[in-house]
Amino acid sequence: MHSHAGEDLQELAQIIVKPKRETCSSRKEDCFATGCCDVVGYNCFTTKPGQARCLKNCTPSASQSCTQPQGIMDSILQDAVPVGQKMYCFAVYTQNTGSTKQSHELDILKHQHSEHLGIFQCDYSDVFSDVSVEVGSGMMTTVVTDVEDDWHFAKRKLSGTWVNTGMFTQVWKKIAEGAKYQNADWVLKLDADAIFVPNRMKVWFKQNELVPPAGIYLENCKYVDYGYFGNLEVYSREAFSTLIKNIDTCKQTLNWKVGIKDGKYGPMGEDLFAQTCLDSVGVRRKEAFDITTDGACPADRPKEETKNKKWKPNCADAATPAMHPFKKTEEWIQCYEATTAAFGK
Repeated sequence: MHSHAGEDLQELAQIIVKPKRETCSSRKEDCFATGCCDVVGYNCFTTKPGQARCLKNCTPSASQSCTQPQGIMDSILQDAVPVGQKMYCFAVYTQNTGSTKQSHELDILKHQHSEHLGIFQCDYSDVFSDVSVEVGSGMMTTVVTDVEDDWHFAKRKLSGTWVNTGMFTQVWKKIAEGAKYQNADWVLKLDADAIFVPNRMKVWFKQNELVPPAGIYLENCKYVDYGYFGNLEVYSREAFSTLIKNIDTCKQTLNWKVGIKDGKYGPMGEDLFAQTCLDSVGVRRKEAFDITTDGACPADRPKEETKNKKWKPNCADAATPAMHPFKKTEEWIQCYEATTAAFGK
């Protein structure tokens, strides 16, 4: 009897995280030897005896088995232990965005606070900012400052806003000082323009409670090279502690001001920086494509809207813990009401 329980646990533990990205095959390579693919959401399937390809999905037929080759199995996974569902949630309001466009982020956060929604339903929550402002009933933002002079070195071509990594490294350090997060099992960063229903996230955590000792982060957008999209960033506590310990080293070694692939996409935003930093120190990722419906993630858009960067989810159809982006207070409220009317709070 006991051996069965052990096998079940091992099976669960093995599903929990993806191998290191650099040990996996690229989409164009035969992946039989590695058993994994470096593009998020692709899996390695056997297509001919001894040969395998990275595919989104695979239909077995007379000519292909579609089994997944046993690639590099990790011993770290077998030590996975169940963790709880306590959440430390934070958001960041930036007054000086660099853009002339009006931001409604503070209004949205004030609304969330007054109605006790979103991050304010988590076990612990904070709002960080470059200015001291009231979020509601005496709660002030926690101020961070540009001590390393790297907040305003470049703007995003499309949005005209400052690259946010410099500011976020100070936010993460401020969270470390506050130490509130250490009472939680998970650390979540929410964009102000994301709707977030914490009870749904709790259900997800209950169903995915096994976490390896070094922690995990949840990759939430598929069919892209790096799928840690910033509208909802989820770190296990241990993974977040590791990020905090490595911020300075990663800032020195990752060349984040230029960015990956020699700057093809411009400087790294904070989500890509966090992911690349954690990858570089061996913290693993788990695929969690069901935690957010995100207009910024092409795979979340309907087929006919794949190229439409302005697409927004229909919240009445979205049962995910988060939906994004809803940049005006009125549309944020409408989305929240539509999703909770359809799927509950």
